[in-house]
Amino acid sequence: MALLDSFYANPMQFVNEAGLYALLSIIPLIIIYLLRPRAKKIKIPSVMFLLDIEKKKRLNIFRKFLKDPLFLIQLLALIIISLAIAAPFIMANEEAGGGSTVIILDASGSMQADGRFTKAVDEANKFLSAKNTIILAQSIPVMVMKEAPASSATDALSKLKAKATSVDLSSAILLGRRMLPEGGRIVVLSDFVSWSGDSPEIAKKVAEASGIKVDFITVSGRTDNIGIVNGWFESASDYKVVIKNFNKDARDVNIDVSINEKTAVKDTINIKGQSSEYFSINDLNLNPGITKISIDSNDALPVDNNAFIYMPPSMQRDVLFITDNPKSPSIVALGLIPNTKVTKADPKSIPSMSGNIVVVSSPLPPDAVINLEDHVNNGGTAVIIASPGLTDMDLLPVELGTPGNKTSLNIARQTTITAGIDIEKTDVKKYFKAHLKNGAVGLVESGDKEKSAIIAYWKFGKGTVIYSGLADPQGNNIYDPLNEQVWNDFHTLPGYPLFWKQMLEWMKGSLDVTEYNAKTGMLIKFPATVTVNTPTDKVTTDTLLLDEVGVYDVPGKSVAVNLYDERESNLAGGGLADEAANVSTSQQLVYSPETIRKQKNLDIYFIMAAMFLVFLELYYLRWRGEL
Repeated sequence: MALLDSFYANPMQFVNEAGLYALLSIIPLIIIYLLRPRAKKIKIPSVMFLLDIEKKKRLNIFRKFLKDPLFLIQLLALIIISLAIAAPFIMANEEAGGGSTVIILDASGSMQADGRFTKAVDEANKFLSAKNTIILAQSIPVMVMKEAPASSATDALSKLKAKATSVDLSSAILLGRRMLPEGGRIVVLSDFVSWSGDSPEIAKKVAEASGIKVDFITVSGRTDNIGIVNGWFESASDYKVVIKNFNKDARDVNIDVSINEKTAVKDTINIKGQSSEYFSINDLNLNPGITKISIDSNDALPVDNNAFIYMPPSMQRDVLFITDNPKSPSIVALGLIPNTKVTKADPKSIPSMSGNIVVVSSPLPPDAVINLEDHVNNGGTAVIIASPGLTDMDLLPVELGTPGNKTSLNIARQTTITAGIDIEKTDVKKYFKAHLKNGAVGLVESGDKEKSAIIAYWKFGKGTVIYSGLADPQGNNIYDPLNEQVWNDFHTLPGYPLFWKQMLEWMKGSLDVTEYNAKTGMLIKFPATVTVNTPTDKVTTDTLLLDEVGVYDVPGKSVAVNLYDERESNLAGGGLADEAANVSTSQQLVYSPETIRKQKNLDIYFIMAAMFLVFLELYYLRWRGEL
């Protein structure tokens, strides 16, 4: 009965009512069946058969048609095809936006307070629909999954955790807007304490102008907090932090400082309500490694109770320069770089490569090539400069060809190695026609049609190899333009020492101690895919978002990362007013899908039915022996 009620409530209609004229094709079918040849009548002298013939004469013509299955199949096929031409449809209830929902979860540092993120996940499960997209809002929006069913979304939500960054809710909302059709829904779950970028209210209005429904769901909890909100190096070895009491009353704060997991300092300071105090640590250069500053505060937000500082074990780079050229300008340029020790070695007598950045500017004997490969394979770094006697090696990121004459240079990929150097102004008289191997990355290429690799790099084992096709000059007068042993004039450019400095920093990082200490929310781009040990996990990536407080072990160095965001630590205010959000929690706002009346086309189903009848007709003809 309910089915009949639904049918009467949603009667079938037609887009192309003129297509119903195709039903007239039934008439020729009936005429053909009426005019087809009849069997000959034969008189049989039998009373029984005569009586039977007399009975068949009384059969009406409709019963004759009904006894022919082929006629019924063809009749039904013509009716269905005619209806399909008329494009039938019904008006049906459908969830707005195709049942698509974007769940945006605030994963900023403040959401770690008092289980706010867990509450947000619980609330998010109430708003799941047929197709769900989950976006984790951090300093940049991170898409967790796209258009997944509710069961998969629930499983994904259960595995998410709040991070330790600021949050850009506006970017997350605009990303969700781009992924939704008109009528879709965005649900933003946040404490709305603070944000970077535009106000989420502005992004909400933009999305709603596109026909998308946007709900703000506020989660809350305790607001008491004392945190380390800032920190910096006052010199190469002295560090200062700022500790703020966000509570209204004064508090005694216990401070513990440990260096490489050994207690170094214990202190207690009194901080007035809504006030800050400074705390300094001196002579960190005497104790390289990880320094941890902790405050003993039983507050709502633990993530800002710790700060980490990393001091590299050595503030000096060791470069082993292998060459038989006593007047190499590269050695001179490297010697001008602060905190860089250059050791020159002859190719026939090479000392240990361990702990060194190896630069090669001359052909190597076979045993030295093997030692260099082992050094790079184990995580070392090598720079191989083109020289007249250089031959192909497995270590090289390029395949060397024949020497070429005179060319220009072009930047193939922008990096810090060539930034601000005007390397394109180099006059190249001779070079190797080198081509990149699979996996190699070209930075500078020749200006000829072959586009030979002039500067390139690749990962070799655990290490990195850089190839420079700008050969060091040879001979007595390396500044003589007529000297045939001078392949280029790169060494005469003002940016030549800067080139070497930037190459060392690109390979091993800057010796500036601040390069080893960062704030959450920063991105690190690696030249190739690497494995990084985060404070809680191990990831393999070429782009790393620093979203946890602690120490990251990246290839070649460690980086201490801290929240240092006073707005995230301030759990009490600064966010949207209560009336800006829909409700304080979703207990009053449960998921009730908005339905709209939408045309549902039925022609595809009629076409499928017609195709079935055609195949049924062919099967019947074959069974009857007519095919």
